[in-house]
Amino acid sequence: MTLGFSFWFWVLLALLLFWAVGAYNRLVRLRAGVGRAFAALDEQLLRQLVLIQGCLPEDVRDGPSDADAESPDAAHAAWQRLQAAAEQFSVVLAQARAQPTDAPAMSALVLAHEALRTAWAGALAEAVPPDAVPSAERLQQRWMRLLHQVLPLRTAFNEAAQAYNRAIAQFPAVLLARICGFRAAGTVTRLNEAH
Repeated sequence: MTLGFSFWFWVLLALLLFWAVGAYNRLVRLRAGVGRAFAALDEQLLRQLVLIQGCLPEDVRDGPSDADAESPDAAHAAWQRLQAAAEQFSVVLAQARAQPTDAPAMSALVLAHEALRTAWAGALAEAVPPDAVPSAERLQQRWMRLLHQVLPLRTAFNEAAQAYNRAIAQFPAVLLARICGFRAAGTVTRLNEAH
């Protein structure tokens, strides 16, 4: 009787161990999938920053000067707001890049992108003269093209994050997820919605 109990105990323990290793590997693969999906999204978001940096006047790119503080006109102020929003977005994007499964980092990314989009629209309206080359309309077309290129990448990232979140919420994997520190990933549902 003791021998039979001992045998089944070790069989169950081995099965539990094999299940735990398999479940852990699956969670790691899904989390890595979230990171890969974010890497593609990150590349496209960087293209938006490059477009913005390329449009900024040289005096704004160099940073604020004493003359800016004395008499900033509306156009210059709009460019400065865009520069500040771009810098903020760059910092938040770097944080999200470092932790692509961090829900607060993804929320911050969405908010920073909204601020960037608002500043971009303000700069085009207030700072780009009607006879500028490229015109505000051409710049907006480039911006919209970049926004639309991000949409499928945003969808892929959100799907990867949701698959990971479902996996860590399923029983009994939820127990392993809690023990090993797997946390729910954030999504970027509103990021780059064209308007």
